[in-house]
Parts: sequence; C-alpha cells; structure tokens
Amino acid sequence: MTSHLSPTPRPAKHVASLSILLAALSAFATAVGVCGAAKATGPQSQVTYELSGSAPVADYISYQTNTGQTGEVAQAHVPLPWTTQFSFAGSPVFVISAQSPGSIACTILIDGNVVSQATANGAPARTVCAH
Repeated sequence: MTSHLSPTPRPAKHVASLSILLAALSAFATAVGVCGAAKATGPQSQVTYELSGSAPVADYISYQTNTGQTGEVAQAHVPLPWTTQFSFAGSPVFVISAQSPGSIACTILIDGNVVSQATANGAPARTVCAH
C-alpha cells in the first residue's frame, strides 16, 4: 500500500526553535555579560544598538547591557527606528533581539564600527544580533 503524504508547514516547531535560541542567547549574554561587566577595567567603549523596519512599531525588543541588576532590558511596542547607547569596559557579550509585523533589521556598533547586522522578513519577522 502506497501512502502519499503532502508536506505540511511546521511554523509551531520553527517558532519554538527560535524561542529556544533567543532564550539561550539571552541566558548566555546575561551570564557572560554581567560577569564581564563586574570584572571590567580599562578604557570605556561605546556600544550602540539600532533597529529599523518596515512597520512603524516593533512588537517587542530585548537587549543586553552592562547596567542594572541583570543587564537585560525588554520592551514592548517600540517605535521604529530605535536606538540606544551605553558605555562599557572589558569584553562583555552583547545581544539584541526583536520581533515586528514586517521586515526588521538590527545592528550592533562598538565605537562606531558595525560588529553585527541582521535582517528578517515575515509575519512576524524575528531578528537577532550578537557580538
């Protein structure tokens, strides 16, 4: 007996995989970034996170800094384009992730030099930049 199976989309599995990736990146950045910030010495550098997209607002963003108790910030309904800057010393890990109903792009700059860029398209679009 021959069975004909048609391919079925797997968006739930893809979304779950992406969610796991974002959680892992966030946990790694929190562990390494906070430890790096606590031990940081030496000259200060400037990190800049930038987001832009086709929609006027990002559904949510999450990013790593060297400030605050955990160093992680999450925001919802963020007007685009968006940017934030802060200073750091040492070698922490930086991560920014975002979701938008249209295309969305992220960029990480350190002292004005692009160190990570990514663009995503979809409904919703999800992007991650890490350095």
